[in-house]
Amino acid sequence: MPKALRTSAALFTVIFTAVAGCGLVEDDDEGEAPVNGTSGTAGTGGGIGIGATSAGGDSSASGAGGSDGSSAPPGCMELEGLGECGVTSVEAEYRVANILLVIDKSGSMDDTPTGFDANKWEALKSALDESLHDVAGEVNFGLILYPFALDHQIPLVGCTDDCCDVPPDVSAVNVPVQPGADSVPLILSALEDTAPGGGTPTAAALSSAFEYFVNGEGSMLEGDRYVLLATDGGPNCNPDNSCDADRCTQNLDNQCSAPNCCAGDNGAACLDDQSVVDQIDALRAEGIPTFVVGIPGTEVYAEYLDTFALAGGATNPNAPPEYYAVEASGGVEALAQTFTDITTHLVRSCEIDLTEEPPNLELVNVAVDCEVVPSEDGEAWEIPADNPTQLLLKGNICTYVENQGARRVDVVYGCPTLR
Repeated sequence: MPKALRTSAALFTVIFTAVAGCGLVEDDDEGEAPVNGTSGTAGTGGGIGIGATSAGGDSSASGAGGSDGSSAPPGCMELEGLGECGVTSVEAEYRVANILLVIDKSGSMDDTPTGFDANKWEALKSALDESLHDVAGEVNFGLILYPFALDHQIPLVGCTDDCCDVPPDVSAVNVPVQPGADSVPLILSALEDTAPGGGTPTAAALSSAFEYFVNGEGSMLEGDRYVLLATDGGPNCNPDNSCDADRCTQNLDNQCSAPNCCAGDNGAACLDDQSVVDQIDALRAEGIPTFVVGIPGTEVYAEYLDTFALAGGATNPNAPPEYYAVEASGGVEALAQTFTDITTHLVRSCEIDLTEEPPNLELVNVAVDCEVVPSEDGEAWEIPADNPTQLLLKGNICTYVENQGARRVDVVYGCPTLR
């Protein structure tokens, strides 16, 4: 398993006190707050990291938020099968998810696919409005739009020298990554203040994402870092390229009738897939996976988007295809659901590090998305006796987490292990 995904479910701090009760109860103000000897569930930022059941009237570990101001996923109402038993309090310090949205606003985003009530740009705005608000309390977000000019709008028709503009380095970041409650309104405002136009300089935009996360302010973010690339076409805008018609994006998009629309000095319209792979590889080498979302219009580029997704290490759990493909027939709701699925199912590791050893390995239970997983004699999960600070998910539950992703993983100390 790639290190970037294996380590995304690591790091939490435990504090032990003995109390009674394993039931969970909802609290309207602080998530799942423990009352009357019952316990609340501490969460993981954006589903990243690990939570552990807390008990005894302290709501600080109830999924209400982390020290960086971001919140955890909603806590579990109950963990069926544990009933009433002694439980050890554990306070979890989770790893927040920092997602930089890299959004294609090329001229083709003005097109209206069959099944959409509006053009792709309006559909994208609606989908992000719905899905980002749903997880604004759990995830940190930022935004890069491309192509983008700092001092003017790139026109839908008639762009010239500005067709492929991406501001240099970190100045391309329209909204720096910050808690969703703060960034989502800024992201939606930035989307509203611009419009489609220009080419598809995907590699340049990803290069800016790399600079931000590795050399800019994004390098100081605590937690896990991700890029979510959403595009509706093939990448181009590299003037050093040359190609035949079968790799010319203007031919592939039926934008001209010439035998090779990229002939002569129009090499910038050639498919620039290798540059994109190089940038995604560079991000992943820094532990930054890339999710790839194909908006309707990318079907002709499916094999390239699959390559991007595989390079990014965050593939579609329902593959094929390897990238997250949005069908035109699904309309805005399908696009919104894709964004929601990505931003709420970020636990994809079967190896979870615990910072402290459980006090009794016979009194440990594990829940994935609030469903208790029986140990099945170590075949479903295991905390090895020779390495008691690591939880290993196995068998079908491991396959589920790796392929589908989970929103949260919880460890409960003090209750007899269900088998």
